Amino acid sequence: MDFLRRNALFLVALVLLSAGAIWLKAGLTRDSGQQSGGTFDIGGPFTLVGPDGQPVTEKSWPGKLLLVDFGYRFCPDVCPTNLQTVAAALETLGPDAERVQPLFITIDPERDGREAMNAYTAQFHPRLLGLTGTPERIAAVAKTFRVYYRKVPGGAPDAYSMDHSAFTYLVGAGGIVIKLFNHDTTADQIAAGVRESLSKLKS
Repeated sequence: MDFLRRNALFLVALVLLSAGAIWLKAGLTRDSGQQSGGTFDIGGPFTLVGPDGQPVTEKSWPGKLLLVDFGYRFCPDVCPTNLQTVAAALETLGPDAERVQPLFITIDPERDGREAMNAYTAQFHPRLLGLTGTPERIAAVAKTFRVYYRKVPGGAPDAYSMDHSAFTYLVGAGGIVIKLFNHDTTADQIAAGVRESLSKLKS
């Protein structure tokens, strides 16, 4: 009887965990409608570690829009695809790309140290900067940007993967998101969205 009760409790917990993950993934899309001010109710201040080991915040690139992705170095497909798309969008932007700072924020700070992130981001674009930080700092910025992520155990302690949402954020003043691109957005579409936002900055 105890065995059946324990298994029943385990199944209930598993169902609740799965439901919670689905809710978190859906929450960003559901709650990210544009507000009257022309921005999304997502984003805000953050403090992380930059490529040189020094602290960086949302104010570290004054006058520039931020093009932000969250992911991790060992991601097999989603992250490389998103970063390749961002790199292509920067090339499409031409001179306007100088007014945009692309960032890749790790959700796996245990394995993604500063030097490893530098080597990884260099594979995609010379201006792409990788940001890391303590697990607490990463959790805080993920919460600010409503990023879902979860460690998925592997065959060894360091062989885990990370389940995570896959949005690209265009971020303006104060770290607030002004445009949100999903995983299927093309480089041309991202470039067009960036140009539209840059034109509003000029006016």
